[in-house]
Amino acid sequence: MKAWCYALMGLACLFAAQNAVADDEPSYKPPAAASNDSAGLTQARAAIAAKDYPGAIKILYMLSQSSPQNADVVNLLGFSYRMLGQYPQAFAYYDRALAIDPMHKGALEYEGEAYLETHQLPKAEANLATLRRACGSAGCPEIAQLAQAIDRYKMHAKLN
Repeated sequence: MKAWCYALMGLACLFAAQNAVADDEPSYKPPAAASNDSAGLTQARAAIAAKDYPGAIKILYMLSQSSPQNADVVNLLGFSYRMLGQYPQAFAYYDRALAIDPMHKGALEYEGEAYLETHQLPKAEANLATLRRACGSAGCPEIAQLAQAIDRYKMHAKLN
C-alpha cells in the first residue's frame, strides 16, 4: 500500500502545474482515529494528479469535516483551490493548515508559491525562511522548490 502511495506521489509530481505538487510527506501526523482517512487522501491525490481539482476539493472537504485538525487535508484543499486560481480560498486553507501545524512544510511551500503568483515576494521569502527553520540543517525538498520558484520570479521580474 505504501509503495502504491509513493508511486501515486510520483504521478502527482509529473502532472501538477507550475512545479507545484501535492505534498505527500506530511509533517503532521493525524491521530489514530483519523487513520481511516488514508483511502480518501489517496483518492484526493489521484484527482489532483489528474488535474481534477473540483473533484479533489469535494473529497478533501468531506475529509476536513471528519478530521478538521488534519493539516495535510487542509493543505491539499488550499493547493486545489490555488490550481483553480481561487486565491482567497487557497490562502484561507493554507492559513488554516499553518494554524494546525505552523511548520507544515507543504503548506509553507505552497503558500509561498501562491504568494509569488499573486506578486507578494516578501511574504514568499518569509515562508522560505520559516521553511529553513522547519527543515533544519538537513534541509528538505520544499526549501529547494520554493527557493527555485523565488529565483524564477526574480529573474522574470528583471526581464520585464
